[in-house]
Amino acid sequence: MSLSVVEAITNRRATRKYTDEAPTPELIDKIVDLALEAPSAFNAQQREIVVITDPTQKQKLYEASHQKQFLTAPVTFIAVARVENEPEDLEEILGTERAERVAGFINGRSIQQTREATLRDASLAAAFLILAAQAEGLSTSPTTGWDEEKVKEAIGLGGREDRAIALVIATGFPNEQPEHPGRLQNRRIDNSY
Repeated sequence: MSLSVVEAITNRRATRKYTDEAPTPELIDKIVDLALEAPSAFNAQQREIVVITDPTQKQKLYEASHQKQFLTAPVTFIAVARVENEPEDLEEILGTERAERVAGFINGRSIQQTREATLRDASLAAAFLILAAQAEGLSTSPTTGWDEEKVKEAIGLGGREDRAIALVIATGFPNEQPEHPGRLQNRRIDNSY
């Protein structure tokens, strides 16, 4: 089963109830690979996707948020921003000459600017992940409302300032079909307010 992008977007709903069927490791790999195809500033790829399937880790995520879908979802993905002004793999990604130019720009930013930029990059990857999962018959519950430091501790990043959490996404085969909640139609602004 594979939906078109349009079908994935129009059919997607936040789903908090899942069947007991777990996605195969191959399907998880496919979804992560597609998520990491998302664009990123300068193609610096300062984002990572953490995959949680272990019940102990799920419990830690629940404790960081009190969101029950982390306990029942077969898999939870965490979009992580790499908040680094000197990414160690930049040359490997971009080649020497381009990496030097990009590093000059990145190094000129404040760490707060880098945090904001890399959180945007991680959020783009999360959006691709959500649509890839939907296209493959899975449903997701993208979440905020968690304690970032507790999420970081749960995934082995406790105390690290060089990583930030963009989204935590519970994922599985749906056991509910939520109605479309509706969208306001007046959110488009042409050229200027």
